[in-house]
Amino acid sequence: MNKTFFIKHFFIPAAFFSFFSNMLMLAPMVFSMSLFTRVVPTHSEEVLWLLVAQLLLALLVMGALELVRSRILITANNAMDAMLAPYILNKMLQGASSPEDNPYHYALRDLQTVRSFLTGSGIIQALDVPWLPIYLTLLYLMNPLLFGLLLVGSILMVGLTVASEYLTRKPLAEASGASNAAARFVDSAMNNAEVVNAMGMGASLTRRWASLNDRVMTLQTIASSRAGSISGATKVIRQFTQSMGMAAGAYLMLKDPTFSFGLMLGGGILFGKALGPLEYLIKGWKELFTTREAYARLDVFFKKVHKDQPVVMELPPPTGQISLEHVTFGIRATNKVLIKDVSLTLVAGEFLGIVGPSASGKSTLARLLVNVWKPLQGVIRMDGSNTSDWPSDRLGRHIGYLPQDIELFAGTIAENVARFDEPDPDKVIAATTLAGLHEIILRVPGGYDAQIGEGGMILSGGQRQRLGLARALYGNPKFLVLDEPNASLDAAGEQALLDAMMHLKRAGKTTIIITHNPNFLNHVDKLLVLQNGESAAFGPRDLVLAQLQKSTLVKIPAAA
Repeated sequence: MNKTFFIKHFFIPAAFFSFFSNMLMLAPMVFSMSLFTRVVPTHSEEVLWLLVAQLLLALLVMGALELVRSRILITANNAMDAMLAPYILNKMLQGASSPEDNPYHYALRDLQTVRSFLTGSGIIQALDVPWLPIYLTLLYLMNPLLFGLLLVGSILMVGLTVASEYLTRKPLAEASGASNAAARFVDSAMNNAEVVNAMGMGASLTRRWASLNDRVMTLQTIASSRAGSISGATKVIRQFTQSMGMAAGAYLMLKDPTFSFGLMLGGGILFGKALGPLEYLIKGWKELFTTREAYARLDVFFKKVHKDQPVVMELPPPTGQISLEHVTFGIRATNKVLIKDVSLTLVAGEFLGIVGPSASGKSTLARLLVNVWKPLQGVIRMDGSNTSDWPSDRLGRHIGYLPQDIELFAGTIAENVARFDEPDPDKVIAATTLAGLHEIILRVPGGYDAQIGEGGMILSGGQRQRLGLARALYGNPKFLVLDEPNASLDAAGEQALLDAMMHLKRAGKTTIIITHNPNFLNHVDKLLVLQNGESAAFGPRDLVLAQLQKSTLVKIPAAA
C-alpha cells in the first residue's frame, strides 16, 4: 500500500483545509463576545450589522472549505478503490488457489471498511481532535481556571478511551475471528446445498452454525456492554465539564470585573468545540477499532504479497516445449509431500498421458504444470523459461486448462468461453465447434448470449464439461492440460473430445491428459505413471504400457 502517495496527495491537503475550517469555526465565539463588548455598551447598529456580515462571510468560507475537504476525501476513497481493489482481488485469486491457508479472503472487505471510514464522519472528527491544544491555549489566555477545567475533563475522557480499548480489544478481536469462521461455515454449506438437502443435513449444520454464532454473540455482548458503560460515563463527564465551564465563567464574572459575559459565553463555546471530537472518538470507538484492525490486516497483506519484481521482457509466444526438472511439491503446514522429484521433457506438439491410482498426485501435478501452484523445489520450464517467472496474465494466454471440477461464472455462454475477455466471435465459435458444443448452443434460447446463471446452473453436467473444454481451447493455446476431461461426458461427448484431441495433435499443440480411458491413451505419444507422487514409469506409450502389463502399478483396460 503506497501510504506516502495518499498522505501527500489527499490527507495533508485535507488537514490543511481542516486547519482553516477550524479557525473559522471560532467565528461564532468571536461574534458572541463582540456583541457584549462592542455592541451592547455602544448601542451601535452599524457595528452590529458589520459583525453580522463578518460572521456570515466567515461561515460561508468555512462551508466552502468543508465542501473542498469532503471532495478531497471522496476523491481519496475513489482513488484507493481504483488503485488497490483490482490488485487485491488479483492477489486474493492467487491466494485462493494455494493449498496453504489463504490469508486474503477478507482483504476486499477490509478495504471497504477503510474506505467507508474515509468518507464518513470519523475522519472529520479525527482531523478536528488535534485542535484540542489550541482550544486549551485560548482558554488559558482567557483564564487559567477555564484551562484547568478543560484539561481535567479531557484527561478523564482520554483515560476512558484508553480503558475502552483495553477492555474491548480482546473480545472484539475474538468476535471478529469467530464471525469469520461462522461466515465461512455458511459459505461452505451454501456451496454444498444439494448434498445438504439430499441427505437431511440441514438441521445438524444449523446447530453447528448456531454454536459458532453463539460465541460471536457472547463476545460481542461482552464488548458492547463494556463500551456502553464507558460511553455513559463519558457523557456524564462531558456534560458536567461543559456545565462547570459555564459555572466557572459565572464565578469569574462575580470575582473579576474585567471578565465579561462575552468571555463567559466564548469559554462555553470553546468547551463544546473541544469536547465534541473527544466524545465522538469514544462513541465511535468500535468504528475506529474496526477500521484500525482492517488497516493493520491490509498492511500485513500488502507486505506479504507485494514484492518488487523487475520488469519482465515480453517473450515471444511459446511453442509448447515443456520440461520438469526435479520438481517436488508439498504442503508446509502438514509436512506432506505430494510430488517427489519428478522430471520429464515434452517437445512441442507431443501428447502425454498421465495415469496412476487415486491420491498419486495426478491433479497436483496438473496444477503445477499450469502454474497454479509453485514447486517447492525444482523448475518447470516452457520453451526454456521458468514458468514461475512469467506473469500469470501473460502465461495464461498460452495455456488451456480443464480441471476435474468445472467452475463456470454468472454471465453469457460467450463470456465464459472467452475467459471473460471481450468475446471474439470467430475464436468463440472455433473453440465451441472443436468441443462439439456449437450446435448445442444454437438450440439454447438466446444462443451464445444466454445467461448460464451462477455456476452454469442452466446447463447439464456434460454441457458444463464441454463448455470448460471450449474455454480451455479458446485463443488457440500452445499448451493444454486436461484433467479427467471425459468425467461427465456421454458417448457423443467422448467422441467430440477424441475429435478435439486429434485436431490438437495435427495442429502441433502440446497436450497432457489425465485419464485411464484406453480410447484416449491410444492417441498419446508418451505415458507418465505416478505412484505416491513419484514417477514410477515414463517414456513412449507402447514401452510404458508393456512395463505396466508386467507390473502391479496400474492396470489399464483394453481399448473398446
